[in-house]
Amino acid sequence: MEYSIAPFGPVWSGGVFNVPAAVADKYIKLASEYQLKALLIILSSNGKSSSAQIAKKLGLTSADVCELMEFWIAEGVVGADGEAAREAVYSAPEKVESGEPEKKAKPKTEISAPTLTPKDIVAAVRGNAEIGELLNEAQSVLGRTISHSEEEMMVNMVNFYGLRPEVVLMILEYCKTLKEKDGSRTIGAAYILKIAQNWMDEGVVTLDDAEEKLKELEKSDREWSEIAALAGIAHKRPTVRQREMIKRWRGDFSIEMISLAIDRMKENTGSPSLGYVDKVLKNWKKKGISTPLDEARETEEFRKSREKQTEPQRKTGEISRKPTYDIEKIKRDAMNNTDIKY
Repeated sequence: MEYSIAPFGPVWSGGVFNVPAAVADKYIKLASEYQLKALLIILSSNGKSSSAQIAKKLGLTSADVCELMEFWIAEGVVGADGEAAREAVYSAPEKVESGEPEKKAKPKTEISAPTLTPKDIVAAVRGNAEIGELLNEAQSVLGRTISHSEEEMMVNMVNFYGLRPEVVLMILEYCKTLKEKDGSRTIGAAYILKIAQNWMDEGVVTLDDAEEKLKELEKSDREWSEIAALAGIAHKRPTVRQREMIKRWRGDFSIEMISLAIDRMKENTGSPSLGYVDKVLKNWKKKGISTPLDEARETEEFRKSREKQTEPQRKTGEISRKPTYDIEKIKRDAMNNTDIKY
């Protein structure tokens, strides 16, 4: 059966808004019902809406909205709290000639996992004792009875995505830690699965890999806390983009230089802006400025250069720079009543 929508009528009376093609081509399977609804609400509100506004329209709590929006933030589709969304790469589906089967490359983690019924989950537990232990341990970690969607997620993590059960437990422990740091936050199945997919894309599949990843995240959290405090930012947790940016800063500069760049940001902006700090540090790296002494010298040279450029006259009244014209020639031309050319 083929469906169509009329190009006119009452349904159009409320106006129209743009929807990215990727929503239908890519995210219609990856995103949940409420994630898609939330995105449509944002798109229909000129691309900007608060968690409270979305929650009111969907009949959810703001915490629930924050949880489901993590999917769009991680995908680079939506930004939060003034942070611009990172650029998401989207490729439209390739067109194929009629009669030829469509061939698509298989992304590593963008293929939808299978939908599992309770019967499928029971079969998975019977076929793999480690999965049964995983589901039992998960309830201890989360401190509650897990839902069917969470059971489905964890079984797919093992059987579809190929993660070891102990690695899945480490991901759950990490998510539990995030919740404890931010008590208002709800960590749901979609968010946990997204973290698992990110880990797999980074090659984190073994227990050793997971332990190294957690150490890296703990270090990143400490650095974020320090930099956020210096910059006056109230965010409790960094976004993926902020983690990457701070990791780059710490690879190029000492915390002393980052603090100095934050001071420059405070001197020149009215509100905290990590984007401004990033531009300052990129400029310093380009110029080879790596110590406070280097920065002081560069600032002094810049000050002297500005003073030289803006100095209008000397005290004697003489022009401070050599004229680009011949004043004597101008006088002679005037005496001879000829055209004066400057």
